[in-house]
Amino acid sequence: MVQETIFQYIDSSIKAVNWLETQINNDGSYSLETQDLACYYKSPYLFYISGKVELANRILNYIKNQFLRGNGDLTTRTNYKSENAAFTEYWAYINGWIAIAAQKMGRFDVSYPVYQYLTSFYHPKIGGFTTNKPWEKGENVVDVLTTAHLGLTCLYFRDLKTAKNAGKLLDRFMNIQPDIKSGFYLRMNDDEKLIIDFSEDVSLFFQVSAIKPNQAYFMIGYPLAFLANLYKITGDKFYLNTAKKYLDFAFSCHENIRSFYFSHKVAWGAAIIANLTGEIKATELSKSIVDYFLSIQTETGVWLTEQPTYSYFDQTAEIAIWLREISTEISNIC
Repeated sequence: MVQETIFQYIDSSIKAVNWLETQINNDGSYSLETQDLACYYKSPYLFYISGKVELANRILNYIKNQFLRGNGDLTTRTNYKSENAAFTEYWAYINGWIAIAAQKMGRFDVSYPVYQYLTSFYHPKIGGFTTNKPWEKGENVVDVLTTAHLGLTCLYFRDLKTAKNAGKLLDRFMNIQPDIKSGFYLRMNDDEKLIIDFSEDVSLFFQVSAIKPNQAYFMIGYPLAFLANLYKITGDKFYLNTAKKYLDFAFSCHENIRSFYFSHKVAWGAAIIANLTGEIKATELSKSIVDYFLSIQTETGVWLTEQPTYSYFDQTAEIAIWLREISTEISNIC
């Protein structure tokens, strides 16, 4: 059964890769009217782990030539991150993906300048990473998504000390939640206080509700996956236990977590926990989420075609990545 599941996940990922490949021009650009960074940033990672190294490098070359700035930042245009407004708020998120992919590929001409820029987001007093501007260039607010994402990036660059500090901050986030049964607050200010006052129209950026459906569940999934990977490297159960706390919160969320397109990172993180602990509930959670994604993939291999172009290129690449990563995790589960 495990092998059948793995083949199913890989086949789905291959369909997405094949479709994306049909969109690539000789210069590494996609055949799109709008050349937005959000369409590209996950593609090098996906093509590389799919064994299509030449295509991964072709797209990365395009990213380098078109989007990489002199200070190591990546933007669609000067001082303009993307048509997707979420990436203006989470400024370093795209950059982390490209740094990791380039480092995996041995493309140090891209990975090191991008990573050096990302280090400016580290908050040395709190231990995490700032959300939308480098430390001391804004309000110094840190959040769990950026902290987990750039914490994982640190692991690729052998900065274990900073990664551990990020893991410790994620544990602090969990321990100071005022009412975990109702929801999880995602941001902390410069005084190490949770930000609990915000308008309803931006609530997805500030809290994952445990009661309401259609939440930004990836905000929980990334810390879960990063902490589990941090345990793999350190062997320190502190990080595994914290990862399990995030998983427990995921279990407490609305049932919609199993059938919403913002849950892919939860499936990835739950699969890592399942591999590490053999926990059946974690395996079942991961599988239920993946089954949902398999059910909504189009015949051509794309996901979420009803969304803007920058979004469905982004999400098609990411879901295909997690299907491969999850396959690796569950291959060790008997």
